[in-house]
Amino acid sequence: MTTLVLLSDLVFKSNDKLDQRIRSLFNSEQPSIGYIPSCSDPERKYFEHTRRYYNQIGIDNIQYYDLDLKYEESTFGSIFECDAIHLSGGNTFYFLSLLQKRNVLGLLHSYVKSGGMLIGVSAGSILTTPTIEIAGYGEDADENEVDLKDMKALELVNFEFAPHWDGSEDKLNALREYTHVHRTAVYACQDGGGVVVDGESVELYGNVRLVDGKESGSSDE
Repeated sequence: MTTLVLLSDLVFKSNDKLDQRIRSLFNSEQPSIGYIPSCSDPERKYFEHTRRYYNQIGIDNIQYYDLDLKYEESTFGSIFECDAIHLSGGNTFYFLSLLQKRNVLGLLHSYVKSGGMLIGVSAGSILTTPTIEIAGYGEDADENEVDLKDMKALELVNFEFAPHWDGSEDKLNALREYTHVHRTAVYACQDGGGVVVDGESVELYGNVRLVDGKESGSSDE
């Protein structure tokens, strides 16, 4: 069974229902989360922000695993013993290039299919979908500075994810054009919202809109 949490951003004044739902996905009384940054975070600035968020919802065991400058192949494998793996935000192209370089894509896919949970934020959420092409789309697109050619991601869901939706109809129209060209469906998500995939169920929290070339559904839970 696939269990995923796709977030646009980590905000502390977020959706209480979403926070409670994330906590409820853990079977363990004292769950552990392995954190993978999109690039090295030497001062642990973003990691600390993430750790504080999880502490706030009652999860204290957060472990940092670097795939970039501080990568240690001998110890990285222990991340798959964690109850969940958190994929951070950042540059989606660079993040995917690291996952490819360290041969981690297949391991993450197997981890989820074996019952592990993935929690993504922004770029991390996009990585759970079939492709990261959407990261290079629109005015606020990520720069493909690593000249990444293979955009294939984890393919754990059959839709794409557009974080940081500003709530505007203009952005939705741009995404409608994207869905027509790429023959896909996209969830546009404002910061503070998220999509929870629990087996066959897709749950929307906060201001999330489905854009699929037909007309869209939304949720304001």
